[in-house]
Amino acid sequence: MAAALLLDNGMDRVGAALALVAMLASGCTAARATSPAPAPAALPTSAITSDQRVVAYPHGRWLLYGDGSAASPFAWVWIPTGATPPPPAPPAR
Repeated sequence: MAAALLLDNGMDRVGAALALVAMLASGCTAARATSPAPAPAALPTSAITSDQRVVAYPHGRWLLYGDGSAASPFAWVWIPTGATPPPPAPPAR
């Protein structure tokens, strides 16, 4: 009787384990309905004004050269007070 009881309990455990594996496997393969991701908003294009190209300090100023394109990237140049600014760098080829 004890052997039959152990056999039944062992088979119940195996059956339960198989049922659990089957449920988990079928749940993993189910397709989920998702909403489409919203398209990213376009970045606003705005030109940098001349007053935004200079950051002044008592001992000098920063000047911003370039237009942000690949041909003429932005570059900040420090100009000490009393010095003349260097000409902008030629565009890279």
